[in-house]
Amino acid sequence: MNIGQSVAVLAVFDPSYKIRPLRFRWSGRFIKVEEITYMWRAREGKNDIYHFSVTDGNALYELSYNTGSLLWRIEHLEA
Repeated sequence: MNIGQSVAVLAVFDPSYKIRPLRFRWSGRFIKVEEITYMWRAREGKNDIYHFSVTDGNALYELSYNTGSLLWRIEHLEA
């Protein structure tokens, strides 16, 4: 299912420039990231967009992080 909504994400930005989402808030609930199953980077103009395929153990979500706007989005959900 395509979603395309902004979300609040708790993430770790470590010194080696790796980004790791830990949990996010969507539709009034907190979802804990159990595993990052895949990660890739794309370009949108001057900005890098980091995409994360994550699971909470029940569903698969795609989160994206825009380095220009510093905003997170939930792009897709596979329940």
